[in-house]
Amino acid sequence: MEILGVLSAIFGLLIVIGVPYLLISHSGLKRRVKALELRAESLSAALNANRQDTPDSQDTPRPAAPAIAAPPDNTPAEISATPANPPSPKPTPDPEPRAYVFRQDRLQALGRWLSGNWPLALAGLSLALAGIFMVQYGVENGLLTPVWRVIGALTLGAALIAGGEVIRRRHGDDTDTPTGFLPSTLSAAGLVSLFAGILAARGLYGLIGPTPALAGLVAVAALAIVLGWFHGPLLAAGGIIGATAAPFLVGGSSDAPWLFYYYFALIAAAGLAVDTVKRWAWVSALVLIATTGASWLIFTMGAGGLHFLIALLIVTALTLIVPNRSLTPTHDGTSLLGAALGRRPLPGFPTRLAIGMIPAAAIGGVLAMQEANTLTGVWQAVAMLALMLAAALIWLRNAPALADLTLAPALALLAGIVLQAAYPSGPLHAAFTAAPEAPPETPLPLSVSILLAIAAAGSALAFWRMKRAAEADTGPTPAILWAIGAACFAATATLLLDFTWHPASVLGSYGWALHALAVAALMTLLAERTAATPDKAERRLRTALFAVSALTMIALALFLLLSQTALTLALSVMVLGVALIDRRYDLPLLGWFIQLGVIVIGYRLIVDPGVIHGIEATFPEAMLAYGGPLALLAAGWKMLDHRAGQPVRIVVESGIWTLSAVFACVLLFQIMGENDMGSHWGMGLLATVWFASAANQLYRLRMGGRLFKAVRLVLAALFALAGLGAAALQATLLNPLFKGLFGSVERVQGPPVLDSLAVAYLPLAAVFAVAAWRLDTLPRLMRRLLAVISAGYAAYYIALEIRRLWRGPVLSVPDVTQPELYSYTVAMMIAALGALLVAFWRRSTLLRRVAMAGVALTVAKVFLIDMAGLSGLIRVASFLGLGLALAGLAWLDRMMSAQWGDAPRADDTPG
Repeated sequence: MEILGVLSAIFGLLIVIGVPYLLISHSGLKRRVKALELRAESLSAALNANRQDTPDSQDTPRPAAPAIAAPPDNTPAEISATPANPPSPKPTPDPEPRAYVFRQDRLQALGRWLSGNWPLALAGLSLALAGIFMVQYGVENGLLTPVWRVIGALTLGAALIAGGEVIRRRHGDDTDTPTGFLPSTLSAAGLVSLFAGILAARGLYGLIGPTPALAGLVAVAALAIVLGWFHGPLLAAGGIIGATAAPFLVGGSSDAPWLFYYYFALIAAAGLAVDTVKRWAWVSALVLIATTGASWLIFTMGAGGLHFLIALLIVTALTLIVPNRSLTPTHDGTSLLGAALGRRPLPGFPTRLAIGMIPAAAIGGVLAMQEANTLTGVWQAVAMLALMLAAALIWLRNAPALADLTLAPALALLAGIVLQAAYPSGPLHAAFTAAPEAPPETPLPLSVSILLAIAAAGSALAFWRMKRAAEADTGPTPAILWAIGAACFAATATLLLDFTWHPASVLGSYGWALHALAVAALMTLLAERTAATPDKAERRLRTALFAVSALTMIALALFLLLSQTALTLALSVMVLGVALIDRRYDLPLLGWFIQLGVIVIGYRLIVDPGVIHGIEATFPEAMLAYGGPLALLAAGWKMLDHRAGQPVRIVVESGIWTLSAVFACVLLFQIMGENDMGSHWGMGLLATVWFASAANQLYRLRMGGRLFKAVRLVLAALFALAGLGAAALQATLLNPLFKGLFGSVERVQGPPVLDSLAVAYLPLAAVFAVAAWRLDTLPRLMRRLLAVISAGYAAYYIALEIRRLWRGPVLSVPDVTQPELYSYTVAMMIAALGALLVAFWRRSTLLRRVAMAGVALTVAKVFLIDMAGLSGLIRVASFLGLGLALAGLAWLDRMMSAQWGDAPRADDTPG
């Protein structure tokens, strides 16, 4: 009983607050009509007086009497006085729809109404609950037999309606009369009592069967429609809220709870029928929110999924038919996508109702699919979404304002496929994956085949809409958009199934490849049919879209049989095909497909299955997995427009650079012959992968809006943090110069120079060098820092290589020998000389200063370190070589100063 009290309070608040708020916008309608009538009468009197003062003349036209124009159907009821015969009629554009529910002026009017009419609202609440609680009281105390309880509720309802009608006829229901809103209040309470009595007779006591109960509810709903036309919005709101709340307030249990779905659908039909005449706008919104929410509530209580889905379909169909007053939807004007792009005027009221209800029904289908505990429940939800998609493509063909709402059931189907495989998996996916454990005589499951057939049918229907749009040559939805939907829907379903369900593990690679080939055959047929049509706008482009989709499915089928990298290669083929189309037609829309494809390819080659899969694969498989996509991306990049700053080219180019670095790391792992990531060279390669990914995101900063730049900066920071973690492990625990934990030693592997030291440090140096060269959008100081880091890794590799030549594969031995010290000095001098030559070649003052600083550092090392450790002829040779080198460097420095003179210097940036 406590829950009944809570629900009573909730619905009481809805009546007290919601109904008056929605009522205010039309409370002064009659007053405005009277004012306009008085104005028309005064205007008519003035015209008559003017005629009496003016002499009669046959040549003088007489002014026409004013007329009252009826309001248009798609706007709230308003009356305007206009001349009957305007002197020069001009076509005027359709007024912007004004049937909006929530506005600031209505909120202010709501407060004013409540301050003066709160007793009336509380009276309506009390009377509405009276009939419900009469039934409930009789149940709790057993005072009356079930028959008399029902009769009492029905009698009370009839009496309230009759009383309200008598008052309305004698005294009116206007806001300026003492009985204003009182007839509506009484009639609304009576309707709620009638609904409650019939529900109790059927659901609580079983006094009548389903057919009489449905007939009685229909009769009460029809009565509510008629009364709503006469009484106004208060009655409509009270009837909707009360009738929707009645099943929850009556209490008890029913052996047929599914009946309430159709009861709520009946309430929706009644509310929409009232509003289709009055155009109050908020009545339709209120009835859809109330009935849909109530249906979902009893669905969560276990009232049955099938009838819930049927009720959603019925209410959606009513939303499309009743406000538009046509069995075939003909909604015209601005669509949801057009409104999002700022087009004017905004969508009309019937269109706005459809924009809210169709996605809500699609979401309800997905939720029902997830809540289902049986295969039957899941298939019922799939059938409901498939029926919605077919209806959106066929039934809504003459409603251009609703064309983009086709996406709602299509995306809902794709989301259902993914969610069934999510953790915890749904019954459909669980039954599919359990098929290999079934007895041998059990046939293979058809789940994937049915889902793919539904997607193929959706693509075929979208192709039919494409042909209609192409034949019309005009319309708000171009044929190219329908072509994209037809080419992508079945292909996307196939890729999602491959991503999430892994059908090859159940059907076998050959069986799943046949499914992909079937989709490819459909796309090939659609491409042939498109090419055979007359040469109209974008015909070749639409043909190419189907051809790209077919090639993608063929590539998937082939590589399913040959390699585990099927999807990556298939996506690479798609990128190349779309790049060819973009080169031919220069369509920016296709650039989004290329960018998305590059992102997905990068994700698969780096993260899932990623670098680990490439390392563990055989050498030919690794070459195919990385070399194939790289070659296809390079070919696609060659096909693209090479204008500077073109976004698609930037994304493809950055993807090639990044995947090349990752491919090099995978090849180095393969060449080393060991899967040992916990080593100095293994950790160096992982750091290279992450730093290359971070540089890739920074390179893409030159294109995209502020939001995309923020996302790329966050990704670059995350990748850089991962790279710093790997580099820190390499520099500390896995450093060949130090002994690791528990006395472990990092041994250098491979021949000198081309050993594990080169694998560990040279790729890192190359990544930072390329970043300093190519990331020209970064500040100069940051690019110089990247160049310094690159030079540091290269210098560290040379130093470790020198130590390896003198001390062997174990570099963590103590002390430094004299030949090793001298080798470091020679290397430093060679590096300084090389920097000076590069500075001379590039005419860079910065590099010249760096080279001279290297010379000074070398001199300091000789006098502070080498002199104390060298002896004999080695000391003599060291200082002799140092002197000659310094003399040569001084001569070279003077030559540079003499040749440069006052000539302009090159830019001192690292690039």
